[in-house]
Amino acid sequence: MKYRLNKLTPKTTNHFKINDFEIELEKPMVKEISNYQIEGKELEKIKVKTIVKTKKLETKIGLDFPKYLEIKITIPENIRLKDPIQLTHSFQKEELLPTNIIIHYEKSSEANFIIKYDSIDSNIHWNYTKENISLEENAKGNITYWNNLNQKSINMIAFEGEIKDNSNLTHNLIDNGGNIRVYNADIDNKGYHAENIFNMIYIGKGNQKIDINYNFKNISKKSINRLTVEGVLSDYSKKNFRGIIDFKKESVDSIGEENENCVLLSNTCKSTSLPMLLCEEENVVGSHGESSGKVSKDKLFYLMSRGFSKKEAERFIVMANFNNIIKEIPNIQLQEEIKEIISNSI
Repeated sequence: MKYRLNKLTPKTTNHFKINDFEIELEKPMVKEISNYQIEGKELEKIKVKTIVKTKKLETKIGLDFPKYLEIKITIPENIRLKDPIQLTHSFQKEELLPTNIIIHYEKSSEANFIIKYDSIDSNIHWNYTKENISLEENAKGNITYWNNLNQKSINMIAFEGEIKDNSNLTHNLIDNGGNIRVYNADIDNKGYHAENIFNMIYIGKGNQKIDINYNFKNISKKSINRLTVEGVLSDYSKKNFRGIIDFKKESVDSIGEENENCVLLSNTCKSTSLPMLLCEEENVVGSHGESSGKVSKDKLFYLMSRGFSKKEAERFIVMANFNNIIKEIPNIQLQEEIKEIISNSI
């Protein structure tokens, strides 16, 4: 069946062919619902509830499922966790897992999360996740998604949320696996002096398709939104990127930044990008940057003249771009795991 996913609002001219993501999909039936393994040295300090819901799970990606797993996590007021909470799941046997992850930070709370999933066989798996996140005043959260599904699978994540005064939210999305990957983020920065940071790494190869649609709104005075995306494409892979920073009325003295960089390692891959700034307020600072192209010949020459092959030199250059995001993950062991797997996959 043909679907139009990740519909852009507001739409651009049809000439750009980026108002949505048109794709042929055979959406599977929801059968058994598996669970994530939830671990953490300080797990007893937070509230965790999991339940299978038998109603429709809808997201702004544009697909829905009639049954899903809900994981509801609350970090109580004034609780600050030193060690991350980990949610892990290994997909097998053509598994479909629709999940609604609800994370609520109460006032002055702090916690880091690592959400990991991979494949333990070569079947086609579906990961379909909706994240609902909210931060009360003076809260701080860092959430890392590590997608290492096999190269046949389908991965879709929709982020929705809001943050309030003096709160700080960071997402690190490391996207390494899946034949079709679709991402949507819609976050309202409602807080005075609150900061929303979203970092992403993607790797496309073969005939893989990646579609990204992010919309971050500055709603309150002195609110901050920062979006950084680093990617690499090779073979016949394709990527669409849409990024919107939207300054709403009364967002005086706010900052909005978005930067997307894509390295092309073949003549047959394709990168399409559309960064946008929308503004209803004066006295704001907004910027966006987009670049896509092959690795610098000067950098290649420098490294190859010192004994590295072309492939090794390209890997070093791409990993240098990625390292700026990987270092934001608040877990050294996971940083090293990601570096090793990504480096071997480029």
